[in-house]
Amino acid sequence: MRVLESKPQFEPAARTLIVTDHFRNQMGAAARESIINEIRRFELFTDGRSAQVALAKPDLIIERSRLIPALAREAEQAGAKLSFDTRFLGIGPNARGLRLEVESGGKREELHADSVVGADGAASRVARASGWPPIETVPLVQAIVRLPKDCPPDTTRVWFVPDDTPYFYWLIPESAERAAIGVIGEQGSDTKRCFERFLEKKQLEPLEWQGARIPVYRGWVPVRRQIGNGEVYLVGDAAAQVKVSTVGGIVTGFRGALGVAEALLQNGKSRELTALRRELGTHWLIRRALHRFQQKDYSQLVDLLDASTRQSLGEINRDEATRLLWNVVRRQPRLVLLGLRGLLMGKTEKSYKL
Repeated sequence: MRVLESKPQFEPAARTLIVTDHFRNQMGAAARESIINEIRRFELFTDGRSAQVALAKPDLIIERSRLIPALAREAEQAGAKLSFDTRFLGIGPNARGLRLEVESGGKREELHADSVVGADGAASRVARASGWPPIETVPLVQAIVRLPKDCPPDTTRVWFVPDDTPYFYWLIPESAERAAIGVIGEQGSDTKRCFERFLEKKQLEPLEWQGARIPVYRGWVPVRRQIGNGEVYLVGDAAAQVKVSTVGGIVTGFRGALGVAEALLQNGKSRELTALRRELGTHWLIRRALHRFQQKDYSQLVDLLDASTRQSLGEINRDEATRLLWNVVRRQPRLVLLGLRGLLMGKTEKSYKL
């Protein structure tokens, strides 16, 4: 197996990320190297109301710039050859499988393979060259700040401000001294302007900035295409394998990678990909409802989070969305009506395009 990397060496941009405890079991040693903090409580805020959710298993704060080198070392130990300074240019069929055009060290080169896996992000060159349509993305803006004195280092805060964003603001401590605060928006310039205003309101001074374009999941992206006698697969952001309810894609992206590995070994069959598709579909349903919420809807949502409902939210993590949704609905049936109202009514100017 050969891994192509366009950069001269692994120097991934720093980005503070939050994942569920599922990541620890999923990634093993690579997880341990990248974890920098644990979160045991969520605080939800909207329009003067608040709710706390205690987690039975802590969420994990990981550093992307630690995770990627750890994965690279594991790949090499498993026998993969890493080719740096090698840019993918194009792909096509040949007599045996696939022909890849790459640029390595400034020189054009031709490679041959039976199968190619595109794990090159939301703007995947592999996907475009192989015939997949472009994926819609939204802007993520995040800043590293000093942890507010009133915020414990094991507590994540989430603010719902639908006039600013149909998603949310978050603050995730990475240590007892520092935290990442950020937002997902829809338009880059508007998102940054709202975010700067939010930072000023919270009296937080950015120490450094982080940002990215995040894929928006609007339906299952078929992960395999046949080209001649060869096959091309997509994983992670390249296939929009992102939980669109929270716009998190670490755990789901690695599930997609596991599914593609199964498909390669089992003649295209993968139970993991089937389960992932179902999981992402549940998150899409949740996002369709939330995307139309107004301030009064979030206020009602927080009011409906009684002790029993909060217990479900704390015991079942968001990477088990279907199980979590059914448990929450069973314990608080009025949330069904709230969700249906979000699906059927909502604000037309911020409707979720389908």
